[in-house]
Amino acid sequence: MLWAVNIVAGVFLLVLLAVRKNYRTYAAFSIYVFLNLILGVLAFLVYRWLGFSSDASWRISWGMQALVLCARGLAVMEVCKHLLSHYRGVWALAWRILLGCASLVLLYAGLAARHGLGFVLPKAERALELAIAAVIVGVFVFLRYYDVEAKREDRSLALGFCLYSCFGVLNNTVLERFLDSYVTLWNFLGMLAFLASMLLWTWALRKPQTEGSPKETLLPSGVYQTLAPQFNLRLRLLNEQLVQFWKTEATRN
Repeated sequence: MLWAVNIVAGVFLLVLLAVRKNYRTYAAFSIYVFLNLILGVLAFLVYRWLGFSSDASWRISWGMQALVLCARGLAVMEVCKHLLSHYRGVWALAWRILLGCASLVLLYAGLAARHGLGFVLPKAERALELAIAAVIVGVFVFLRYYDVEAKREDRSLALGFCLYSCFGVLNNTVLERFLDSYVTLWNFLGMLAFLASMLLWTWALRKPQTEGSPKETLLPSGVYQTLAPQFNLRLRLLNEQLVQFWKTEATRN
């Protein structure tokens, strides 16, 4: 029943993205939702035909999960870009951190492969979920520390990914320790957490979205001229330093 509810919620979110034309603003996120929906239906059929505990269904389902994880990583990068792209230098640092996290996940999975294929995908998923959660938390801390204005929709999308990733790390850790006795509950809780994220995303994208930063309310010119030197001083300095740093690195290469 919960699987059916997730599929219905995914279809509704996908239709909402199409009707509101939000797929133009969130292309990677839309692809992620579509891919997750299609592969979710296929996984349900595989379990129906081959059984939930069969070795073949395990391999097929984890192979599809690997595709979903890649799509999720791209969607998270897109959301982070929306949050930080107004500051080119800061975004240049952020996407390098994201790629670094992905590289560490691949290394982690390669080391786990020495213990057998059964260790690779669960460990890689847990590592990627941990990296996603860490990056999003870091972005939120940055936005808070420098008082950066961000669209509510972008924050909600990022929060949905963060909550699901945090739960995924905890869920997979418990699964690894109590595999046989926990696998059914692990599957149920995972679907429940994803349903909660989809509901948050659906609420965030209920209205049409456009590219760009949130609309700013300007102060009277006299007040602005007095206070302007104090606005986001630390952020502007950091952004300029990072822009100069990446230009220097590009020149060296």
